[in-house]
Amino acid sequence: MLKYFIEFFGTFLLVVALGISGDPIAIGLILAAFIYIGADLTGGHFNPAVTLAAWAADEIPSSKISANIFSQVVGALAASAFVWWISGTTFVTQPDPSTTLSGFIAVEFIFSFFFILVFLYFIYPNRRRRNPIYGIIAGGVLAACYYITEPYTGVGLNPALNLGYITADTINHGYSYYHLPVYLLTPLLGGLSAAFVHRKLST
Repeated sequence: MLKYFIEFFGTFLLVVALGISGDPIAIGLILAAFIYIGADLTGGHFNPAVTLAAWAADEIPSSKISANIFSQVVGALAASAFVWWISGTTFVTQPDPSTTLSGFIAVEFIFSFFFILVFLYFIYPNRRRRNPIYGIIAGGVLAACYYITEPYTGVGLNPALNLGYITADTINHGYSYYHLPVYLLTPLLGGLSAAFVHRKLST
């Protein structure tokens, strides 16, 4: 149970950090800290796309998928409600109005693929964790990806995060749910592609 609480709480803090500060560095540092805490227990995923990719790369068993993703989604939903409560308004994740649908999909896919490939490379197999900066590298890459993508696609790359904030926005009579299919599906496809490449690189 503790390991799934770590997935819940890590996702919760990542989503809260985004809603309060919007600072990619803060998000990256929190991810790095929780990777060090949770890598040996759950892999330190905090993102359904990462969990799916780790499974597709044969790094975690099928029995861990549903519990990990459930913990992440509940953490994101709780975090979006918390941010709404303390700020009095819902945080909205949505692409820039000038971004085309094809551009939205392409940016989400490419940077989800890149981040998850780096994550898989440094977290799996376990021997790579002997490098003491593996968590900092993963957190730094996520921060860099957010700096690049945020002006075009808003804050994506994590289906749980987007589901949490879009759910809150929809309850608050917003319309960001129009973007939910891309925010949900594109990182998952990017993660599966990263898993395929990771397996090729590991053979």
